[in-house]
Amino acid sequence: MSRKKAGYSQDQDPSRWKVYKNELKEDLDKLEGFLRLKAEPVALWNERQAREKQSRSPKCEESGMVGVWQVMQSLGVTPKLTMEDAQAMSFYRKKDDTSPLPQYLFSCSKHGMTHHDILKAMDTLSNGRISGRFFEFYPQRRVDIRYWLAGWIKRGVVPLATLNYQKLVRTHISEEERSNLPKGWHHHMVYAVSYDGIHLSNPISKMKAEHFKQRIESESVLLIPRDEVLGRLQVGLDFDQLKTTPEWKQMNVLGQIEVIEREEERLNNLSIPCGMKHIAIPSSMIGGITLFAHKDTENYKAIMSSEEVFLKI
Repeated sequence: MSRKKAGYSQDQDPSRWKVYKNELKEDLDKLEGFLRLKAEPVALWNERQAREKQSRSPKCEESGMVGVWQVMQSLGVTPKLTMEDAQAMSFYRKKDDTSPLPQYLFSCSKHGMTHHDILKAMDTLSNGRISGRFFEFYPQRRVDIRYWLAGWIKRGVVPLATLNYQKLVRTHISEEERSNLPKGWHHHMVYAVSYDGIHLSNPISKMKAEHFKQRIESESVLLIPRDEVLGRLQVGLDFDQLKTTPEWKQMNVLGQIEVIEREEERLNNLSIPCGMKHIAIPSSMIGGITLFAHKDTENYKAIMSSEEVFLKI
């Protein structure tokens, strides 16, 4: 506890005393939660079960579809379709790798499954037996993510997280790391929480809580590597949609492309190292967590009636 907090007394400004009491209660709750998690992780599966279930999960390039399957596994419901049949439905969108640059960028922006798509897929594949609610975490939220997740998992609720892996989690990174950022957004079922991390499936891994929180608190942005832009540049491209679509205009996507073009000309003529490694475009993805439970249960009612997570002010 800080000296500043310890210095408050009830004789001072009552409003400040109320704030101090609330902060003290939060600190004590965090300490109690930390000690409980250190003594025993909160889990839907232990690690052996998680690895067994991961090995039995159907293969799919879209992590959201695998996440839906694993949530259903955890809640004991068999999908009414095979993964092959499910992939034939319009639950997710693919990138158009063969299209010119403007159309390619728009397809990247919409690539994958949003939380809306995940909820729709869950409703279809579980035949309406499982449903949930998405909790947005951008802008930043005032919550300890370990205890928030642990509280739901303890009830038997299953979280499916949407993370942006391009969100840098360290201030100082090497030039090589900056040049080789991950592909972007990914969905993970959270199967356990311990005092030292968040345990994820697809693949089975453990992530530090602060890194996990930063990645679900990401803005809706996707980074496209320089080479993917240059490889699709050609004379006569129609960039009108990039100029007129509000989010694309606001992020000045066309301006970023022009900078890379000018840099490439200087690089070829003068051997000057390039500056921009990526361009940033809008993404349809939103960082956050979807909580799932059987419909018409107390857990489902609790999810639907729960308050949004408070913004960090």
